[in-house]
Amino acid sequence: MVVFFQQELTAGFITLSEEESKHCIRVLRMQVGDNVHLTNGKGLVATAAIADAHPKKCVLKVISLEQKEHNRSYQFHLYIAPAKNNERNEWLIEKAVEAGIDSITWIETQRSERIKIPMERFQKVAIAAMKQSKQWYLPSLKGVTQLDNAFQEAATAHAALIAWCETTPENWIGNQLQKGSQHIAIIIGPEGDFTQAEIDKAKSVGIKPIWLGNSILRTETAGLFACMAVKTICS
Repeated sequence: MVVFFQQELTAGFITLSEEESKHCIRVLRMQVGDNVHLTNGKGLVATAAIADAHPKKCVLKVISLEQKEHNRSYQFHLYIAPAKNNERNEWLIEKAVEAGIDSITWIETQRSERIKIPMERFQKVAIAAMKQSKQWYLPSLKGVTQLDNAFQEAATAHAALIAWCETTPENWIGNQLQKGSQHIAIIIGPEGDFTQAEIDKAKSVGIKPIWLGNSILRTETAGLFACMAVKTICS
């Protein structure tokens, strides 16, 4: 069943936003009586039927409401430097949401290639990925923050890790994750990697460097690699 995003979900009748109405009626060509799902991105899911197939203000009648449980036993927060090309950042958001993640925080490092990002556009990408993959919970996207702030936040996690090209196979990411981990934070740097000073600062607050293999990965590839490692090992 098709899923639409609606921040406010209540019993009775609901009017979709103009953007969602257009997608429902003009793109998908849905009609009166067709059933859809709605989610508020916080686990609440509604089954509803189209009552008025208006292309700008589609009206739905809610049939039922259900609060879905979070189907993961862990929380995963990704801190990552934005890639220079925003299409790569959007690709990462899409895949990370599909894989299952709680938040993405963009970070500014000494070698960052980009510090300004289109948060409104990124939010739309995240919502689309949530709907497509039926995750029901919308991850939090946070604007660019200073690396020191990210270190302080990440250090509170049960598994606080930072990817670093100069580390060794003994620090393989798989050795640092385990099933049952409750709170995981992984930090990914820019294309030029972190500086030694940044790594030293991370270590000083208890964040452990990890190795992602012999290949030199693009920033967004490293981010997705981390997402899939967490999903595979910790689920």
